[in-house]
Amino acid sequence: MRVRDWMSPDPITVTPFTDVAEARRLLHRYGIRHLPVVDHGRVAGIISDRDVQITDAALDEMVRRTSAPGRAVPGEAVGEGVSVGTVMSSPAHMISDGESVEAASRLMLSRRISALPVIGDDGDLLGIITTTDCLLASLTPQHAM
Repeated sequence: MRVRDWMSPDPITVTPFTDVAEARRLLHRYGIRHLPVVDHGRVAGIISDRDVQITDAALDEMVRRTSAPGRAVPGEAVGEGVSVGTVMSSPAHMISDGESVEAASRLMLSRRISALPVIGDDGDLLGIITTTDCLLASLTPQHAM
């Protein structure tokens, strides 16, 4: 079984300059947990729902400490003006679409990550594969492919 058969093609992406708040909105709107970060057509990193949540706590604390009375309320518009590039995991671990699902599983396990951007031979982003995709692949009889 190949990664190309189990990945989600054409994933929603952001750039390093996208606001964290916008990334959070995209994750929520599409019910996904990972966004590849693309810069000039190449994968620059990846951001997860956990990156955004960790940032929430840090930004709430920062707003609380720096806000004058009557200014921003902690938790209000959290992530506005903070770029994805400051919180993304970079460089992202990636995998080729021709690799096996087993290789993707091993890479995710060894790196303790739960998603990999999938790239083609030219380095362009083709999709994303997650631990859930790998689990589904392992539960599917090979003759069904």
